[in-house]
Amino acid sequence: MHKFLLLVLVLFSFMAGCARESQPAIVPPPTADFAASPEQGIAPLEVTFTDLSTGDVTRWHWDFGDGQFSNESESGHIYTSAGNYTVSLAVMGPGGSDVETKVEYIRVGSGIISWEEAASYMGQHKVVEGTIVGTHYAADTKSQPTFLDFHKPYQDYFKCIIWGRDREKFIEEFPPNPESYLLNKHVQVTGLLEEYPEGSGVPEIILRDPSQIEVIGE
Repeated sequence: MHKFLLLVLVLFSFMAGCARESQPAIVPPPTADFAASPEQGIAPLEVTFTDLSTGDVTRWHWDFGDGQFSNESESGHIYTSAGNYTVSLAVMGPGGSDVETKVEYIRVGSGIISWEEAASYMGQHKVVEGTIVGTHYAADTKSQPTFLDFHKPYQDYFKCIIWGRDREKFIEEFPPNPESYLLNKHVQVTGLLEEYPEGSGVPEIILRDPSQIEVIGE
């Protein structure tokens, strides 16, 4: 009798063990997370997105907030327009899915500054906007510069300079000459903000090609 009971107990133990082994392992869902660098800047802004999700992930879906998407695990993206962008990352795996959303996470500026701000960006390439209120062609000097002034008086304020060697290109684009054509025009100029004279804190942009200046209003 004791042997029979022992046999029954062994059989029950064996069956319980099989039942436990037959139950599938529970896989927890992944947890989505990510980081970006840089988080702010001037357009066009190139941003690198890094996946920081935990758990078993087999699929990714990025929403960059500007109508563009990616299914790569980690991705780079270029924001071409100014704005604050909400970014989402959805991750999927054997255990389920999860979504991480960061509201207004990427902040992109236009890259256009007013001429009054120019001194704050010395040594940088910028698009500077303003109205040309004074012009002067120094024909009697050696380098024959053309000055485009954004303030009266012009001393100690932002200005643009066209050197004599480049003048013909600007005459062709802005007839009869740049100093007449551009006077009182509202413009955007693109170039490197340089300090002149050195140590003065006065910014200027050297215009070497007409493509550097665009008339956007009277």
